[in-house]
Amino acid sequence: MRMLLIVTVVLAFAVSASAQMTMEQVADFEDGLNNGDWGWGPASADVVEPEGGNPGGYLGNAFQDTYYPILKCGWDAPGWCGNLAAAGASHISGDFITIASSNQYIGQYYFTVLFRNFMGTPNDVTDDVYVYIDPYEYTSPGIDEGWKHYDFDLPFDFDGALGELPAGWVGGSYYSGNATFPSDVTFQDVVSNVGRIEFWYNHPDWGAIFATFNTGVDNIILTMDSDPVAVESSSFGDLKAMFR
Repeated sequence: MRMLLIVTVVLAFAVSASAQMTMEQVADFEDGLNNGDWGWGPASADVVEPEGGNPGGYLGNAFQDTYYPILKCGWDAPGWCGNLAAAGASHISGDFITIASSNQYIGQYYFTVLFRNFMGTPNDVTDDVYVYIDPYEYTSPGIDEGWKHYDFDLPFDFDGALGELPAGWVGGSYYSGNATFPSDVTFQDVVSNVGRIEFWYNHPDWGAIFATFNTGVDNIILTMDSDPVAVESSSFGDLKAMFR
């Protein structure tokens, strides 16, 4: 009886410890690798540099002609996209730098991370729905600021009603606008089917002047309880399956 009690206690402790374990998806751009297929665009200018990062390698792009930089992972990037709610995603962080820009005020622009649901059609932006952290809490890295670290909590266990978002979050879509979350969608609808993660050097609902940018990123880390399960909806998953 005593031996059974000891075994039971040990097993209960093991199960409890296992339940509390977390895992990290990491893109540190060492050894020329780009885990998650991250890029600023154009793709031809996205280069994994062997040194100069924070520390070591980093992903840079010195030839951006745009209104403001947006870093994106690949479509449905394995380990980064899918059902992030079920995976227990709790944090995402990264180090960013603005090496040069013709926009001297870029350090005053807001900064956020956005999670996008393609609704099964990555080539059609008109049905995309997305959520992002309130950009007013953060500013983009300035030209002379060096590497700047960002760390965001992800309340992906939030289970609100239609059109409801967790505190400190904003949502949008093509038709409702970049800062108005659709009233017929839930927060879980988005974070349980993430097709792409994006880091924005501006408020998604704001414009900016056209400028040149040389930016870099290092040490992107997504903390979860388990690997996210890929979720493919509508005909896009079927189409991809034809070429596997």
